[in-house]
Amino acid sequence: MDVNIEHVITAVRRFFTPLICTLVLGLLASCTLQQPGDQSLQLIKGSAPVYPADLRVKGVGGKVTVQYDVTPQGQVVNAQVVASQPPGLFDAAALEAVRSWRFRPQVRDGQIESVVGLTSSLEFRAP
Repeated sequence: MDVNIEHVITAVRRFFTPLICTLVLGLLASCTLQQPGDQSLQLIKGSAPVYPADLRVKGVGGKVTVQYDVTPQGQVVNAQVVASQPPGLFDAAALEAVRSWRFRPQVRDGQIESVVGLTSSLEFRAP
């Protein structure tokens, strides 16, 4: 079996680039001027969504927007799909990925805070 490494790299880049850009832009958008000792919410680990194999083979793409809260311990809770296109196809993969994310908690005036009502959009690009 011949594998063209350039095609593999291109496919991986096409899959992960939108997700990374979405995460970076979301985190940058949440940056504000801080008091000494304050800290904004920071993503520290988590997995990317797993593209459902049957949809990848069919060349189906989509986008899912997930709303969630982050506890003072940095865990994602109350994750729910607020929009998806096409409806329902990528919801489970998006929720599983978002629930795996862990954050360094937000600190305001020396107090660790939960953050509610965050939204992230995860895009699934057809190969």
